[in-house]
Amino acid sequence: MKRSYTIGFDAKHANRGNTTRSSYARFVIGALSTACPKSAYFRMYIESSEPHEDYERLSQYPNVESMEPDGSFWRRFSGLWRLWHVGRDMERGDVDLYHALAGVVPFGLSGRNIRSVVTIHSLEFLRLRRFFSPLFNLYRRVIMLSSMRRADRIVAVSECVKRDLVRYFHIDADKIDVIYGGCHSRFTQPVSNEQIEQVRERYNLPERYLLVSGTHSARKNLNHIIETLPQIDSAVSIVIVGRGTKYTEALTRRVKSLGMEHRVLMLHGVAAEDMPAIYHAALAYLMLSLYEGFSTTIVEAITVGVPVIAAKGSSLEEVGGAGSIYVAPDDRAALVEAVGRVVESEQLRLKMIAEGREYATRFRPEVIAYNILNCYKRIGVEIPMW
Repeated sequence: MKRSYTIGFDAKHANRGNTTRSSYARFVIGALSTACPKSAYFRMYIESSEPHEDYERLSQYPNVESMEPDGSFWRRFSGLWRLWHVGRDMERGDVDLYHALAGVVPFGLSGRNIRSVVTIHSLEFLRLRRFFSPLFNLYRRVIMLSSMRRADRIVAVSECVKRDLVRYFHIDADKIDVIYGGCHSRFTQPVSNEQIEQVRERYNLPERYLLVSGTHSARKNLNHIIETLPQIDSAVSIVIVGRGTKYTEALTRRVKSLGMEHRVLMLHGVAAEDMPAIYHAALAYLMLSLYEGFSTTIVEAITVGVPVIAAKGSSLEEVGGAGSIYVAPDDRAALVEAVGRVVESEQLRLKMIAEGREYATRFRPEVIAYNILNCYKRIGVEIPMW
């Protein structure tokens, strides 16, 4: 066994935004670099650097380095660099294994004796075809299949994604490791009543509310939640946190047509450090998405200690565990009944919170790092922890 390995990462998403994929990438890199401070060196390959506090924090780890294209040509055509030329840079840097966290494996790695692992996050473009153009579906299908065929191992972020890979791509199940993600360490820290009140005042939060978070999208089934609101206790509001899109306009019009403006609060640009308190003050967290490969926000919710009501049919039942409540994504009566139970029963809320927090331990960084290292070990890269 080598004394020290060098692992390369496709860190494109790690350096951008706060989506599920970007949070996953930063979580994995941070977990591995912490678990292997002396036995491995990690290089994050990005097309271009953008200011991002969490990414910059990763770059400050003593065993982590951020790498960009070398030379004006490759900086200008960074997409080609990421797909074709990054292998040459990794060969010069003695990279032993490349982990494609964003689902795209560069060409030519095997010829440079660089092993590869690819993480597949979601097959929503196949499960929810109506929301995507045929051209986009074809492109995603081709690039995903090519990457999986060339990779030495595949990481699926849930059993749901693994089943989909076997069903849609006929991938050998033995080539796939199911390894979950986790959430930022800020969600594991205690939240004081003072912090909650400060955040409540800062964002003018209602006294009693159900929380929804994530980029506004029809696939998130937000319209269904809004249309169910008139049937829910009138003292309960909905707070929707996330990046606005064109879909937000349609959602706002629907809120007005239902006369629910006083019960729906949409928040954009919320500071990341305020999110634990926003979760903590909520009666419950709702995730009624039509399909999710994995849900970081559910992990955040159960880690903080918030009851979760989520949709059946994809990965959400895996992520939320037995302590959460699940309903069909189009069943309004079931949603109303579930919300009513959680809102009215403090005993049920406390039970769900306790079971959720216990279940959340499987998403700890050291657990995820251990599982990923076992994946690497299966293709000959054996890195000891600590």
